[in-house]
Amino acid sequence: MHTKDGGEEYHCAIYYMVIQCRGCENTSFRYVFEDYEVAFPISDDEWDVPKTIETYPKFIKDHHELDGTNYVPGIVREVYEESLTAIQEGAGILAGLGLRGTIEAICNDRGISGRNLEIRISRLATQGLISQKDAERLHAIRFLGNDAAHDIKKPSDRQIKIALKIIEHLITTVYVLDAEAKGKLDTIVTEFEEFKKLLEKNLENYSSGDEYPLAKFLAKDVRRIQGSLSQLESQLIAEIGAGGFTKLSVGKVDTFGSSPTQLQHFKLN
Repeated sequence: MHTKDGGEEYHCAIYYMVIQCRGCENTSFRYVFEDYEVAFPISDDEWDVPKTIETYPKFIKDHHELDGTNYVPGIVREVYEESLTAIQEGAGILAGLGLRGTIEAICNDRGISGRNLEIRISRLATQGLISQKDAERLHAIRFLGNDAAHDIKKPSDRQIKIALKIIEHLITTVYVLDAEAKGKLDTIVTEFEEFKKLLEKNLENYSSGDEYPLAKFLAKDVRRIQGSLSQLESQLIAEIGAGGFTKLSVGKVDTFGSSPTQLQHFKLN
């Protein structure tokens, strides 16, 4: 620690110190200015000395770093991190703009179009990326950002803190949870490319010449294809016909097991 005073010109004390957090062990620089010129007595033998305390780099009190940002696309992560910097520096107006901008960046990344952010937020919900309740919260951030942009109105620290939680929940919902669950949990399959990977993995349990419906080849994993198996089957038949999927051939149409209807079969090559 280095100590300095104001000399004969001003009665004060200045402390410069390097400190370390006892929890996370991060190292910071701390500056303390004690202003004796404006001190005042609070008892017969005790004075209150006003202090100015600053820490560098600055931090957001009670905020924990968001896990999984490596799954977040570059531009979205950049806007989010610049918003964090604005919050750390106490730049509330810029923080409000940045949090609103993070929603815009996510919409751009996910291809959510619309003539304004109000419509784009609603489409995030209708397209199943977030819940309706999440959308309602995002509209609150839209209002906050609009006030900052058009009325140059600075949000309160409490408003910024809540808005940051909402944005981090949005990032976690849209990017982090799906990425972390994939390959570790049995999630619902809707995309054709993902379906093909699942099918190819299950085909390893069968022998060349086996001829079954897709549900048989998929076995227990058929539960992951909710309501879209017929559509995926049609795409598979088209790809087999075009020579894009060579592990199976289109087989007979016949009943199978206790099925009351005839099913399309496929033969393992």
